[in-house]
Amino acid sequence: MKIWWISRTPADRRFDKFTPGESPILKRMQLKGHQVHSYCIEPVRVPNVYVSYALAILRFPFRFRGSRPDVIVTNCIESAVACVMMKWLFNVPFVFHFIDDYSLIASYSRRRLKDMRVALLRMLERCIPVLADLVIVVSDELKKFCLDAGVPEGKVRMVENGVDTELFKPGGGHESIRDRLGLSGGKVILFRGKLNRYYRIELIIRAIPMVLREFPNTKLLLIGDGDNVDKLKLLSRELGIVDSLLFVEFQPQEKLSQYINVSDICVYPLSNSGALAMLEYASCAKPTILPRVGTRKLGPSHELIRRNCVLLVENSPEGFAKGMKFLLRNEERAEEMGRKARKIVVKSYDLNILASQYERALQQVLK
Repeated sequence: MKIWWISRTPADRRFDKFTPGESPILKRMQLKGHQVHSYCIEPVRVPNVYVSYALAILRFPFRFRGSRPDVIVTNCIESAVACVMMKWLFNVPFVFHFIDDYSLIASYSRRRLKDMRVALLRMLERCIPVLADLVIVVSDELKKFCLDAGVPEGKVRMVENGVDTELFKPGGGHESIRDRLGLSGGKVILFRGKLNRYYRIELIIRAIPMVLREFPNTKLLLIGDGDNVDKLKLLSRELGIVDSLLFVEFQPQEKLSQYINVSDICVYPLSNSGALAMLEYASCAKPTILPRVGTRKLGPSHELIRRNCVLLVENSPEGFAKGMKFLLRNEERAEEMGRKARKIVVKSYDLNILASQYERALQQVLK
């Protein structure tokens, strides 16, 4: 099978580091013998960022007039517009990999004309799945959203996110990281991901003073980058917890598991239990805290939730603090949650398992 994976360059170049050439599942499909080619939509050089991306999307399909892939795939809503054009112009099957709440993410942007972009993305979130030949969703909430938008049930397939369980696995031997970061002798709470407004990291930071009253040697470790780092650092100074908060720059996949393994508890401030970070935490057998409330497209419906491998808390600083203190007080319970989560991920969410599901979904389109 000849697969084209279409992506786009992030408007904020700091997020280049979070954007792989193609999805990890498609990399596994390459190992199965399929041809996977990655193409990135680069913005045209004009002053306005929205115009630059619009022009790039419109001209992108014409770069490949002579090429004939078997199927084109994207998980980016803007790139999907180019994919729909390629489908119509060259009669190529198009698969939309629906992975996120795109309009909600855009609503946290500080860019000009933000409201217009959010409205456009809301429209595209309903139109693109209908126009695609197949929609692969990563959660029950996204499946329901597609069905409500008018996508026939036969065109929606569930393939949840997965993780490399050999790369992300429990293990010590990372005392050098603890020593270098000054983490020895205390408890470590960790978040890894984009440090932007959408992830609401401030809820976790505001919880830390409440945790420190009972566990004064606790450190919060934030691994990543984003447009909200300066404000988060300012907040830590206002709360008087600068010494208890550590910012670590983005880490590549091969090193990320080492940082996760120095932690005692992991947190994810969005109710998206199928998020990649959540699965990485679980694969490293770390107990994880997640807010109970979700959105229309994302929510706590994952098997890890149903099997009580994740601690659900109120979506507030007080809720996160209560969950952190509960797990720090009950170390045996926390370790049991982590071990159970690891078993579930290895059994059901390893990338090799999910690659076979993805392969069958794409073959359905070709049939």
